[in-house]
Amino acid sequence: MTTVERLATTSIYVRSASAADRGAWSVERDIKWAEIDRQRAHARPNLLASLRDAALIESYHPFNLARLLRATLDDIDAGVVFSLELYEGFKHFHSLRRYLDAIGYEPPITDDELVAIRAAQTEFEVQPGDLIPRLVEFMLSEHLAHYFFRRLGEQAEDHVLADLLSRIAADEVRHAQSASDLIAKRIAADPAVIPQVLDAALDFHHFGERAIGTVPVAQPGDPIAIQTFAKRIERLCGIRLVDHIKNTNFNRRAS
Repeated sequence: MTTVERLATTSIYVRSASAADRGAWSVERDIKWAEIDRQRAHARPNLLASLRDAALIESYHPFNLARLLRATLDDIDAGVVFSLELYEGFKHFHSLRRYLDAIGYEPPITDDELVAIRAAQTEFEVQPGDLIPRLVEFMLSEHLAHYFFRRLGEQAEDHVLADLLSRIAADEVRHAQSASDLIAKRIAADPAVIPQVLDAALDFHHFGERAIGTVPVAQPGDPIAIQTFAKRIERLCGIRLVDHIKNTNFNRRAS
């Protein structure tokens, strides 16, 4: 490995760790639990139902990321990125569940429910040929999670919830960028994976679907989430998704 390659490899995990340190927040010290306004919290029951689903998805992170960790044992950067995500994903789950419990939301999340979600999974390993699609799935899931939590925070009437969701949304920005860096590193090493990245983006399904079923790609009336989704792929691949669709359709007709 050349010096340039070594620095490029190191910079991803150093950058990810530094960003996580700068953005760190404490569930116990920074969230003003004693100031929760239960009446305002319950003013938006649909929002609370979305929070419950989000907490279940965050609880699924250890199961999902364990597969990605095993599939990237040869990539130190990936190990750091996924390790940070494991902790911060747990923090998101813990804080969301704690908030829902604090306001007496029904039905409460139970440990039995969390175990049942994991027990229902039948896929245990990421195969080598599936790694790029799964990295894209992870990146775009985190990208859209930023907009999901951001929009919910804008709708929240309880200021404690609004603050919590803004912190979680900021974390998701970092997670998406770190995953993007991992994919960019693989593209730099082998540009032939670009079609896999594009195809995976076109066939995107949120990893949370394996935990709760259907997961909306974006909040209703939020075109920015979709536009930035496509832009992120374009920055990585140097090709617009719409152009990839056109080329794919043309090649199918030609064959």
